[in-house]
Amino acid sequence: MGLGRRQLPHGAQVTGSVTTPIRENGSSEYKTIMTVQEKKPAAAAPDITPIADNYCFVCGRDNPRGLRIKVRYIPEEQAAETELALPREYQGWADVIHGGILSTLLDEMMAHAVWRFAGPGVTLSMEVRFHHPLKPGEAILVRGVLTAANGSRRNAEALITRVGDQRKIASAKSRFLLLEKNGATGEPGSKMQ
Repeated sequence: MGLGRRQLPHGAQVTGSVTTPIRENGSSEYKTIMTVQEKKPAAAAPDITPIADNYCFVCGRDNPRGLRIKVRYIPEEQAAETELALPREYQGWADVIHGGILSTLLDEMMAHAVWRFAGPGVTLSMEVRFHHPLKPGEAILVRGVLTAANGSRRNAEALITRVGDQRKIASAKSRFLLLEKNGATGEPGSKMQ
């Protein structure tokens, strides 16, 4: 998702994900919640070193099957964004882009905002809402923004809008855990030293 090679904090595990309809004022929106359970690390737990090796499915330049997005950063807004159009290969139902791909893009832009403006981190939890379907080939803007800090935790939000009419396609909120850099530098999609 946000890292070239995803590594969770020592002892952490994914506990699941749930997609449920939102029943607010007759809405047909859905939300997906993914959770990671943190466990206390052992006394001699190894340090985690984030590794981004340009093979990330979303932003890696070396992945022949990846999206290879280009990210723009807006420092005054602590934001990261990209524009792209997804081909039919990423559809779920006929003529509709798969929600998992949209979720991946939301997570990626939040991760880029966190990495650029707070430091390396991993996604602890993410809540996604799907507002309108997206057809293959429609241009979208994906934007992630760093929103809050609480110790080693960071909150971020993301939004996908269709470029043609500014219609909201999907949105997300996430919590990230910052990792110690241990001399590493870089951002998702770049070589770390």
